[in-house]
Amino acid sequence: MMNRSFTTTTIAFCFSLAYHAFSREESGTNWPQAAGPNHNWAVTTDQAVPHKWSAEKNENIRWRLTLPEGGQSGIAVWEDRLFLTTMKPLAADTVEKQGTDIVLYCVSAEDGTILWQQELAGDPQAKSIYAYGFSDSSSPTPITDGKHVWFCNASGQMGCWTMDGVKVWTRKWTPTLGRPFNKQFEPIKTGNTLLNAEPRDPGDPLRREDAWNYLRGFDASTGAPLWISPEGLTHYNTPVLAELPGGGHAVLSGRGAHHGTPEAPAGMTLNRVDGPEAGKALWTWNAEPDGKCLVTQFWDAKHAYWLDETRTDLVVLNTKDGSEAKRISWIKDVTVTSYDADTKTFATRSGVDLRQEDPSITVFPAWHSNMLIHPFVYFSCFEYHGKRQGRMTDIGPTHSLARINVETGKVEYLQLPFEIPAVEGQIEKNGELFYPKMTINSRGIDVAEDKRSGRSGWWWCFNGNTIAVNQYLYFTFMCGKVQVIDGQAKNFDQTALISFNDLGPFGETWSCNTPSYSHGRLYHRTLKELMCIEQKS
Repeated sequence: MMNRSFTTTTIAFCFSLAYHAFSREESGTNWPQAAGPNHNWAVTTDQAVPHKWSAEKNENIRWRLTLPEGGQSGIAVWEDRLFLTTMKPLAADTVEKQGTDIVLYCVSAEDGTILWQQELAGDPQAKSIYAYGFSDSSSPTPITDGKHVWFCNASGQMGCWTMDGVKVWTRKWTPTLGRPFNKQFEPIKTGNTLLNAEPRDPGDPLRREDAWNYLRGFDASTGAPLWISPEGLTHYNTPVLAELPGGGHAVLSGRGAHHGTPEAPAGMTLNRVDGPEAGKALWTWNAEPDGKCLVTQFWDAKHAYWLDETRTDLVVLNTKDGSEAKRISWIKDVTVTSYDADTKTFATRSGVDLRQEDPSITVFPAWHSNMLIHPFVYFSCFEYHGKRQGRMTDIGPTHSLARINVETGKVEYLQLPFEIPAVEGQIEKNGELFYPKMTINSRGIDVAEDKRSGRSGWWWCFNGNTIAVNQYLYFTFMCGKVQVIDGQAKNFDQTALISFNDLGPFGETWSCNTPSYSHGRLYHRTLKELMCIEQKS
């Protein structure tokens, strides 16, 4: 039964998470892969929904497990078991903070006990930086169906194990090399097909010299290849699986990113992934003249959405054929709710043109921070104030989340009361603050080779994906802060702020991870530990 305190509006909101209903039992229990049981990073449930906690104060923390090394995978949940990965622990005297091998973990959801662990090696050529603010070899989230679990090392090896840790099969490939290790693709399982982003095999006549990535389907039971999509995709984006209006499933993926990614032209492709037309491109849309798709590629039965840091608007496409339906400016005629840290008060202004602010504001949707809860598209805003590319730049609004109503076109910005206290050892460089203690692992080793990993999470990083549980949205920042908002709030102002939580002390906590929800609990992780969050009654 639905909790009777929910309003009719709330019920409609929850069931619109993916434009079609899922069973309540399926949605509220397990979190079997990166995007959850419904493939859209969102669930509805009648069970408890934790939304207030503090790891620093040990409030509403059921248990915590110290991890010997950091990692970036999400947490797959099936009944009483959790699955996740970390990087292979570095030796204390290691100078090069890079590697390719990962550790697979099966953990008890009840008390955090490690049930089994194994290693999965990567291609020695495909090294990733530890505690890298953009992904590493361990970034792909495990997948489980309650009988088997699939793990993927982004440095070039995937495999299948039983729930008790017995290996069924593994396969290797050579991932793209020669560019930063920014691999945000999450493996997806639909039916008995496992999806991954990889180049074509050596010897394939369609393989390009500067290797492109493609969506590839494999038999989940054996690892045997099934099909390869005709269009490329960049692994900087996170494709999303959803059900087609006429039945069957497809994946929306994108092309276009920094560092000269070769897949072109920039844009999106919707690929069928099951049935006799599996691997076929249903349509392709080009983001002329160019674009960057460092986002999670959300779509539903009606529309697909293109969010691009180089634009000033949200592009809405028709799911049926990829034609353009509308564009919604996120600069002109917007509503802004600002927070005054001195008076601790909020003020809302409507009809704002952000270009006319003093100084003029450029909006840069933070990578992979976007979320679709129909009719709203949410994202957080990168924040930067200073000289960039030779000119003074004001990117913002400061510490803000954005909400776009794709039906009415209303755009709202909400500034968070995001306190950044001074901490011992912080470094200021070119107007930015860096926190070197953030990237020290549980064994006391600073594992960050790239010092940009010491930022708060409001600039130039891949924060963990946003998730939604009923009307609650969870935004995680690299410094370990987690903002919970009410996505159903009538106005996107201070009334939407539910809680501001932490995964540990500011300046000593690092997380580029995504939480998972299951059976009334949240599971989250940092560089140092895995934790179970459970709201006490």
